[in-house]
Amino acid sequence: MSRSCVVVGSGVAGLGAAFRLANAGIRVTVLEAEPTFGGRTQTEIVNDCIVNTGAAFVTSFYDATLALLKELRIEPVRPEAQSGVVATPFGKLPLDLSSPRRIVQFPLVSLTGKLRALTLFAQSFLRRPVHIGKPASLARMDRGATIESWGRRALGETAYQYLLRTGVEPFFYFGAEEASAALGKALVRHARRWHMLALEGGMGSLCDTLGERLEIRTGCKASSVERGEQSVTVYHSGGKIEADHAILAMPAPAIARLQGDIDDEDRKQIEAVRYVPNLLLYFGYERPITVQHPLVTPAGPGRHAIARIRTISEWMPSYVPEGKELVSVHAASWRSAELIETEPEHAINQLRRDAETIFGRLADPDWIRLYPRRDAAVLPEPGHYRRMKAFVRRPRKRLLYAGDWLTGSTVEGALRTGLEAAESILAQ
Repeated sequence: MSRSCVVVGSGVAGLGAAFRLANAGIRVTVLEAEPTFGGRTQTEIVNDCIVNTGAAFVTSFYDATLALLKELRIEPVRPEAQSGVVATPFGKLPLDLSSPRRIVQFPLVSLTGKLRALTLFAQSFLRRPVHIGKPASLARMDRGATIESWGRRALGETAYQYLLRTGVEPFFYFGAEEASAALGKALVRHARRWHMLALEGGMGSLCDTLGERLEIRTGCKASSVERGEQSVTVYHSGGKIEADHAILAMPAPAIARLQGDIDDEDRKQIEAVRYVPNLLLYFGYERPITVQHPLVTPAGPGRHAIARIRTISEWMPSYVPEGKELVSVHAASWRSAELIETEPEHAINQLRRDAETIFGRLADPDWIRLYPRRDAAVLPEPGHYRRMKAFVRRPRKRLLYAGDWLTGSTVEGALRTGLEAAESILAQ
């Protein structure tokens, strides 16, 4: 007898789950509220430039993602090495966190801080394995401390400010004072010999390729879910659909708004998940431009309005046609929260001013794209990973969950939750 599943949400988690189920012979329908699928991994082509509107890379320790890319025959590439600097209160200085030699040479970290940082890296390789995409392993280290409190204690003030914060905040947008120390510890353990990878067609090519093989109904916003003895019914803006199983692979706030048969304890834990916003700004140039440094990251004490600024042509030449340039500006979550409700023109002007304080004057662009996301990244507060470990371990039969909110905002974490939900259904 054939089995069926409805997957609500078409990001990496939902499409990964649907792909695995469809390959196993399950009839799968994917519902997506937006007009296009892909969630936070979509890519647009703007004036012949490849523009990632959310996630922009994977890493060499994203095991599940790399295995799926191989299965899909998508070959990730290593971007060009880009000479970057950190903008400090004492000027712009080179810093490469993947190089112990560069860390030792960095002048703003005390000798004691450098020694403690190198010792921490060495000790991390001797401890139990941990993976940023596995909530169970992260839960072991989630003991109530923040990255800030743990980092200051483990590294000292200068190493925390210039090394640890610089390895976290430019990639996740939230402050180290907000997030569980488990995230920082996991990143330290992944730091050995890791490197960044990108997709030639942009990050959207992952979901685009998955979507080619699936039935996806866009513009279908789910409103409620009902569980019966033998099936699950999902009501949405286009009607309703009944299946043997359902996987809710939406952002946690969207799940929390659903009516119907969601267990009270599940709903309580889902409502407790916090997200931070992000404003992603692109300046496009139909001509070459000259910049002093192609990659600038703010570093040092205090709040930073900008997470990082990068010129794209050197980093991924295939994204930008010869003779053109693309500059990406990621705002920090607190700055995004201040600007996300304002008029786009105001937000763009403010972010340009913020960016120029650390990057230098930006030439007037030929075109601009602003991508605001209110739920851009999951904030794993202290206790988040322990709660999610307990959430995942609760037995479920017909209604399952997937999404990066179960792990933290990485493509790898989202995909793993989708694959695990699919395997759970196949095992029933």
